[in-house]
Amino acid sequence: MRRILVIVTATLAGCASTAPTRIGADTYYAAKTNTAGIFGDVSAVAGKLMVEGNQFCAAQGREFELVTQSMQNNVPGVRFGGASITFKCVQHAGAVVMRPDNGVTTVQPETKP
Repeated sequence: MRRILVIVTATLAGCASTAPTRIGADTYYAAKTNTAGIFGDVSAVAGKLMVEGNQFCAAQGREFELVTQSMQNNVPGVRFGGASITFKCVQHAGAVVMRPDNGVTTVQPETKP
């Protein structure tokens, strides 16, 4: 009975993840699949990815800058939900704003004519 309880608990709390993978100059991709089914919160998965990205960049003496974020909701019996992010490790991160397509971009400094 205890073994079944451990398996169920691990399934409800589990996440499959991809460690930050370099995809370009100081640019990385990371993803997590939420295996908790209907009990999972994909926005929390995205938040965890950002925390891990911050830690990854801080270990290099740099700042985390989010480039894109994508979330896929859980569909019981069909697929697990999850999230993925693309980020950069930069010397000084810029301000971040959400675009209408829910992508993320940095704000470019405004130049006056």
